[in-house]
Amino acid sequence: MKNLCIIVLLALLSCTAILNAAEHRWNQTALGPTFSASLKPSGQGVKWEHTAKVIAIRVGKSGNAGVGFDTDMLRVVAGWTDGFVRVNPGRNALLDHHSSRGVAHFATNRKTGWSHDGMWKDHPKNNGPIPRQQGRYEGLYMHGDRVVISYRIGTGTVLESPWLIEKDEMRVFTRTFEVSGSIAGEEVYICNGQSGVPTEMLVGGVKILTRDAGNGEVLAVAVIGDATAKDGGTRKMVVQVGKGKNPHLFKVLIWRGTRDKLGQFADIVNSSGNPKRLHQWMKGGPPRWPEILKTQGTLGGEDKPYVIDTLTPPFQNPWKSILHFGGHDFFRNGNAAVCTMEGDVWLVKGIDAKLDKLTWQRIATGLYHPLGLRIVNDEVYVLGRDQITRLHDLNKDGETDFYENFNHDGKVSMGSHEFVTSLETDPEGNFYYIKCANGTEHGGSVLKVAKNGSGIERVATGFRNPNGFFVGPEGIITAADQQGTWVPSSRVDIIKPGGFYGYMPMHHRKDAPSSYDGPVTWIPHKQDNSCGGQAWVEGTRWGPLGGELLHLSYGRCEMFLILREEVDGMIQGGATKFPLRFLSGAMRARFNKKDGQLYVSGLKGWQTSGAQDGNFQRVRYTGKKLLMPTGLNIHENGVVLRFTEKLEKELAEDLGSYAVKRWNYRWTRAYGSKHYKLSNPDEIGEDSVKVTDARLLEDGQSVFIGLTDVQRVMQMEISYDLETTDGEEVIGKIHNTVHNMRPAL
Repeated sequence: MKNLCIIVLLALLSCTAILNAAEHRWNQTALGPTFSASLKPSGQGVKWEHTAKVIAIRVGKSGNAGVGFDTDMLRVVAGWTDGFVRVNPGRNALLDHHSSRGVAHFATNRKTGWSHDGMWKDHPKNNGPIPRQQGRYEGLYMHGDRVVISYRIGTGTVLESPWLIEKDEMRVFTRTFEVSGSIAGEEVYICNGQSGVPTEMLVGGVKILTRDAGNGEVLAVAVIGDATAKDGGTRKMVVQVGKGKNPHLFKVLIWRGTRDKLGQFADIVNSSGNPKRLHQWMKGGPPRWPEILKTQGTLGGEDKPYVIDTLTPPFQNPWKSILHFGGHDFFRNGNAAVCTMEGDVWLVKGIDAKLDKLTWQRIATGLYHPLGLRIVNDEVYVLGRDQITRLHDLNKDGETDFYENFNHDGKVSMGSHEFVTSLETDPEGNFYYIKCANGTEHGGSVLKVAKNGSGIERVATGFRNPNGFFVGPEGIITAADQQGTWVPSSRVDIIKPGGFYGYMPMHHRKDAPSSYDGPVTWIPHKQDNSCGGQAWVEGTRWGPLGGELLHLSYGRCEMFLILREEVDGMIQGGATKFPLRFLSGAMRARFNKKDGQLYVSGLKGWQTSGAQDGNFQRVRYTGKKLLMPTGLNIHENGVVLRFTEKLEKELAEDLGSYAVKRWNYRWTRAYGSKHYKLSNPDEIGEDSVKVTDARLLEDGQSVFIGLTDVQRVMQMEISYDLETTDGEEVIGKIHNTVHNMRPAL
């Protein structure tokens, strides 16, 4: 018997260990009042559908229950107890969809949450928000542990606050409404019952509408205030708004249990009190995260032209927040806002020359995998999978009190790889981002959102899983995709409206294209296995590279200078590495107008050589000589490389100082491509190109490298080993693409 007990105990401990192993560390984070995700049910209790855009709202004094609000359909998806949300662990919890915990008590089907003009109108498509004239989600207000949802139905406005009353063993969900405008007589979808006719009864002076819930239980709905519960047909239970004066105030109470406890439900209805106006919770509340954390940054020295300074993140923090950084930008005063993949936004102060007194304040939580952040007129806009959210601090304590839906027209399917990245703006103020491939009309596309948030349009298509994107000060759009199916190797593009960039499943055309728009340059997989974003060098405070294009490698934690030229209307160029290495996967790059320096952020969430969860680092120009090429021109008989320093003539004109080879890739549905010889397209390998001439040009900083022949090719590699006139080594490689050639030199 003793041995049996030991065996059972060991089995239980083993099961516990397995369950704990399946729990991602994100589940240890102290979440805020809401959590946005594509949410699926726990599998316990009432069944409900996996839904693309859900804001899970914590309800009840214990905070151990939730209500899910579908921002596309303007409906409450479900209400559950015995847990809030579970983050699922796939690819560091960044790939799997997450789920509710515990037991679902009521749910609705994927239908619109309100009638419009007295009619129930089906959603025309299976993804995306309902038409704007029918309704629109406006945002969330937060005040302590209470959340107010704001949305429109037609021309009317709705404020709604969910809650849970917990008394003895009773769990009663409430939805309090304050509605105004043309909503009198409209109906709101409350829950589903099983088959059969609903029953209206009077219990303890309370009018209750019940419907069979299965398993010997009933669903009960009661209303306090200016509305009436009624049968909605096809198992639906709805509440109709009264026709009294605006605003209409009413509270809906929902309970599931055995019929013998209807009296207890009636007692809770009677004691719950009349609904109160919700404006009391729309002015900002007490701070939820009052601690302001201090860190000390580190400087990178002065020995090289560009060095990396580190703004040390507070990886150890009171909320166990994971700091996988997805984007950053700067306020006018030089302070920064940084978002994390886990849905937080942090305010960073103390960004000066020394970085010795940095402060970090958690100012927002619950956003859906934000991978882009932009500050416009000192207002923070955050890009999540579900929407662009504008953050508002209503009581000026630093924390976000109103999460405004700036635009959520982007379509989200139920696929797992739904990332949207790199929120940017053009000179006119319009917003842009890029979306990974998915089963909607927006998948694999560059998307443009009107500067007032009023609409969205597709700009270019044919992207697989881009993590790199940027819009420069002159409105030039760049993007970078990484190797995969239909993407033979990493590529950096300058985007033109209507362009198609190679990923066939996302061409979004009536007829499938037979070719694609070529990149500025391909980059070999070994050099950049996973692209990050880009940035255009602004001004002169960052050295001699003003106006040039930078490109980040997420996979290699490095940065490239993209050398560009235009020949016969085609932009082509090459990539050459800076001698720098970041602490995590480099994704976003921005210049801080306060100090003129470049700041890079990123994360270690999937394949990367990065060492730590996230990084926020400054690439600072020290004034030292830049010993790398800054220009590349392709001629019919060779190439010209330009440097910022004068070159030692003997080495510059030594043919042995250079090596050139080239190859093509194959554009197919296969994952990536091998290297194929230009001389024999069916043979795997690379062609060496003989160097026939080397001439230092008149400026002393440029060298012409003559080649036996120059041809259009997807990938060329130019290696050089030179010195400056001061004896400093200039050694490196350029990987470039040739679309066209200039006349012979």
